[in-house]
Amino acid sequence: MMEDMNIVGGASPQALAGAARAAAVLEARSVAIVGASADPGKIAGRPLAYMLSRGFVGKLFPVNPTRDQVQGLKSYPSLAAIGEPVDLAIVGTPAGLVEDVIREGAAAGVKAFVVFSSGFSETGEEGAALQRRLGELARAQGVTILGPNCLGVANSATGLIASFTTALEETPIKQGGFAFVSQSGALGAYWMDICLRSGLGFSKWITTGNECDMDAASAIAYLADDPQTRVIGLYVEDIRDSLAFRRALLRAAAAGKPVIAIKAGRSQAGAAAAASHTGALAGDDALYDACLRQHGALRVDSLGQMMDVARLFLFDSVPQGKRLAVMSVSGGAGVLIADEAERWALELPALAPQTAQALAPVLPSFVKAANPLDLTGNVVQDTASISRALEAVARDPGNDAIVLFVGLMHSIATAFTDAIAQARQRTHRPIVVIWIGAKEESVSVLEQARIPVFRDIPPAVAALGAAVRLNGLRHAALTAPALPAPRCDAMPAASIAFLLEWDSKALLRELGTAGIPDGVLVDGDMPDRLPAPLAYPVVAKLQASTVLHKSDIGGVVLGIMDDEQLRAALLRLRAIASDRGIDARGILLESMQRFDHELLLGLRRDVRFGPTLTLGRGGVEVELDPDVVCRLLPLDAQGIQEMIEGLRSAKLLQGFRGRGAVDLPALAWQIAGLCEAFLARPDLAEIEINPLAVGEGQAWVLDAVVSRFE
Repeated sequence: MMEDMNIVGGASPQALAGAARAAAVLEARSVAIVGASADPGKIAGRPLAYMLSRGFVGKLFPVNPTRDQVQGLKSYPSLAAIGEPVDLAIVGTPAGLVEDVIREGAAAGVKAFVVFSSGFSETGEEGAALQRRLGELARAQGVTILGPNCLGVANSATGLIASFTTALEETPIKQGGFAFVSQSGALGAYWMDICLRSGLGFSKWITTGNECDMDAASAIAYLADDPQTRVIGLYVEDIRDSLAFRRALLRAAAAGKPVIAIKAGRSQAGAAAAASHTGALAGDDALYDACLRQHGALRVDSLGQMMDVARLFLFDSVPQGKRLAVMSVSGGAGVLIADEAERWALELPALAPQTAQALAPVLPSFVKAANPLDLTGNVVQDTASISRALEAVARDPGNDAIVLFVGLMHSIATAFTDAIAQARQRTHRPIVVIWIGAKEESVSVLEQARIPVFRDIPPAVAALGAAVRLNGLRHAALTAPALPAPRCDAMPAASIAFLLEWDSKALLRELGTAGIPDGVLVDGDMPDRLPAPLAYPVVAKLQASTVLHKSDIGGVVLGIMDDEQLRAALLRLRAIASDRGIDARGILLESMQRFDHELLLGLRRDVRFGPTLTLGRGGVEVELDPDVVCRLLPLDAQGIQEMIEGLRSAKLLQGFRGRGAVDLPALAWQIAGLCEAFLARPDLAEIEINPLAVGEGQAWVLDAVVSRFE
């Protein structure tokens, strides 16, 4: 199904190699701590203290040439002096000494290293050079290096804590199914603290730091096969190997491991990318967003949102569809839940007739069985009605999950918790509780029964909506076109040349693109007569490779109706070129086309993500109010149609106030063909069509710019 993802046979050699690097660190059973401190509060003392107190299942070897013992264990003067192979060495020496420590360790049989030390690429070019040498050393010696400048790792199953995080100072380790990969040590510590205090626990915790060798992709690939991990949390700032990252996400999706990601930074890719509309609109953040989405990962904005969504998966409480049955002790709360559900495209279907019949003897006579269902304050005097109502709604085939709202109700909290827990045991239908003002003991009882509890309406419904969306993303990722076999993220080391519109359209014809108007290139003098096959009205456009956006300088004259207007237009364009010192290569004349809609289509080879497609509402004001969708290639016609339907202006394409409706499947099929042609031409840097005019069953390339690598 996917080039590197055979669900039956396993993963690609590249993915397996990345996972093996991570395994060398996470599954270590013998650990040396270089420079180990006798003070458990110091950076070099914390890992040893943590592993001693948390019951690490393997061997520990403090390395400190000035001490015979460290924290009650025999100390060794060097890694070589240990006298036996060691799986993992923790290094926190000054940056300039790290390389020597790793050389010594590799010679002594150490298989992997966690490097806390800072002073590398984060400090400038000199530190970056040190870091490059570490990466080269890892490859030359066949060892794994995590870091430098990282906070380390933890494995709750073995008690491995190769970290100096303060998140474990007071909180004991709790095993769980949640794993976290973070390029930030601080964010990793915050996640650890929240996860442990919430009672979720964790399986593996990995902070990758500067990633001289082992990176986030390697960690995700490893966690995809980790039997203790059910959900993967992710914090990324930058991805250095986008293809490996994409493969790792697909591997997690194929393994049924949801990935919930935070991506920091919303910067543009740089001035070179912003030379065209496509480059300006498809910036770094849009492409990261597309990468995560297309490969089955959900992007969230905070650790809190990540925890909320993860809790649903960990408690097996994710709806298999969009249909919610809402039950509430407050009519107003039911309405608020319905409002939030609509925001997340969740549905509240009517209750089935048999459900209404079963509820009739349970509800007060003045209450109608509906969705949302108002249980009213009658539950205070008839606590048994809670269980009966829940069971009736749980049997309704028309919903995918039950959302139960409770407020306060401390006097009958036990009745509520018992009824909910019993209903959860008797049905496979997920039950999510929103309990405002709940006491901790009530929350504890429910969550021990694997029923997630939220303290307010918006985060609960948002988590449900996001979890349903994540399931959809994972399914789409596994049915998408295969990733290309060659590396798609390596840009040729060459300059870029922009073609004239005349030459750009000629190249598009070669690629099989339909809908390019016939045109004539003139030198600026008035022709004796309008060249065939042109007919008025015509448009005249100045042609210069240095002018990408001709309308910005008045280089386009529309609606020319006769010879006299044409003569005036040619004179005006020649004057503009002369006044601005533009090396004009002629003036393009084309007959004007009637159309209903303008789109932008951009194909570009991004320096990080490789070939990308940008679609949006087109025209000269495209950057004033951007309405665009970006995706990474390859992409099929169905995926392209979904892109078009994802535009804010998509409804206009369906026909609005007399405008013609667009045949979206046909348009998507045409665009898919151009994408395939672009992928087959690695010499092309970018194709931008703006506008792509659509109307009367056809699409017309009204303006185009193509750039090539030289």
